[in-house]
This record gives sequence, C-alpha cells and structure tokens, in this order.
Amino acid sequence: MTTSTYTMPRHFPRLLLSLAAFVAAAGAQAGTPIDKRAAVDPDGSVEVGNTAGSVKVTGWDRNEVQVTGELGDGTERLDFATDGKVTRIKVILPNRSYNVEDTDLVISMPAASRLSVNTVSADIAVTGVTGAQRLVAVSGDVRTEAGAQDVECRTVSGDVHVAGSAKKGLLTINTVSGDATALKVAGEVNANTVSGNVTLGMGETSRSRVRSTSGDLTLALLLGPDGKIDAESISGDVRLDFVGPVNAEFDVSSFNGEIRNCFGPKPVSASEYAPGKDLRFREGQGSGWVRIKTMNGDISVCRR
Repeated sequence: MTTSTYTMPRHFPRLLLSLAAFVAAAGAQAGTPIDKRAAVDPDGSVEVGNTAGSVKVTGWDRNEVQVTGELGDGTERLDFATDGKVTRIKVILPNRSYNVEDTDLVISMPAASRLSVNTVSADIAVTGVTGAQRLVAVSGDVRTEAGAQDVECRTVSGDVHVAGSAKKGLLTINTVSGDATALKVAGEVNANTVSGNVTLGMGETSRSRVRSTSGDLTLALLLGPDGKIDAESISGDVRLDFVGPVNAEFDVSSFNGEIRNCFGPKPVSASEYAPGKDLRFREGQGSGWVRIKTMNGDISVCRR
C-alpha cells in the first residue's frame, strides 16, 4: 500500500498574499470618509445621484460645493466633477452590488444654484436652497423647503414634506403610495397621487390642481383674485377650507358620496333616477373658479 503526499505548489503562498491584499483593499473602502470641494459659479447647478442611504443638502453663501459623509461598504467610489457651471456628484456601485451598505452624503452648495437629486432608497433632505429644485426618489422620503423658484418632488412609496416661505412659486408633487404634505406654500401647486394622502396649507393661490385615486385630499388656502382650484378624487375624500374672502364660481359634484357646504346653498340630487349630488353657486363677485369632483368620496367645503 502506497501513501501519496500532497505537495503545495510553489506559487501558492504568493496567491494567498495576493488574496489577503485584495480583501484588505476591499475592506478599506468600507466606511471611507468623503471630503471633496471645488469652486463653482453661484448661478450654476448641482446634480446628485445616490442609491441607498441619505442625501442632505444645505445652501450657503460661498461660491463653493463641498461634499462630506461616508461611503458605504461595497461602494466602488464617489464621482465628483465640475466645470464651474455644472457640478456632478454620484455614488458608483460595482456591477454586482448585492451587499452594498448605505452611503450618506452631506453637501453644501451656493444657495441660489439649481439642484437635482436622484435616489432609489436614499432619503433626501434639503434646507436653505433658494434655487430651483428637482428631487426624485423611489422609496426614500423627500423633505425640502420652497420659495419663489420652481420645486418638483417625485416619489413612489416615499413621503414628501415641503415647508414653504409664503412666497409665490410653482410646486409640483407626484407620489404613488407616499403621503404628501406642503405647508405655507403659495402661488401654484400641482399634486398627484394614487393611494397617498395630500395635505396642503397654502397662502394666496393663483392656480392649483390636485388629483388622487384613493387618497384623501385636504386643502386650506387663500384664493387669490381670479384664482382657480381643481381637485378630483375617485374614492378618496376631499376637504377644502377657505381662509379669508371668497370670490368664485363653484362646481362641486360627487357620484356616490356626500357633499357638505358650510356656506352658500345646499347640494341637490344630480338626477331623480340615479345617485349623485351637485353643488353649483357663485360666492362674492365670482371672479375665481373652484371645481371639486369625486366618484365615491365625500366632499366638504368650508370657510374659516
């Protein structure tokens, strides 16, 4: 009976050393601190991309973009590039990114610059930015401030929170199942949701359009001269509270819900032989226009 003896290949120790070096290099990337900055045009734009974690953006009075934070485990790198007018900040993941940890980005930028942020599950938080904003997330929450410039917020399942400054601007909100809340906004608001609830607290409103499928719509506003409000839901309830004087033509209807009016006439049946309630009247000079429609939801119209 013979006994065979295994002989280690001569190159095997070098292979182990190379593997150990590779593992050490990969591990060194985990938790890598970020500290990048560049001088930029204050009238330029900043574009940010992140997958998971968070993006926190603050506007400041310097003509400079600064990025700090920490790269998540498994992240390949952070791309940071600028030509002075456009600054791009993007978290780059490896091709096989199954076990990538969250990356948290903390960004300071000129307050008046334009901002665009795109994430998947990363939350977005913006403060002190007065330039136009476009903030998009899939499952992350979006929280920002609105002023006189256009602000657009889009999510699928994340919630949206907007704090206004009572300055007139254009605010656009789109969600699928996420709730949306915007307070102290003014000017024009366009909000759309499928199953999320929308709550708006508005100053002087010139033109606004709000839509939902099954989510509830709650609006409190001051209707400006010649202002127009259009709110519609299929199975959600709609509540509209006016602050201050109201001068508008009203067209309110619900196919299978109740209508409650705190001022003006009471609703009437749309048909003798079919369900449905209608409420049409003029309040004040009637220079504005208010349209509210639901299929199965209830409607409440009141004045504070």
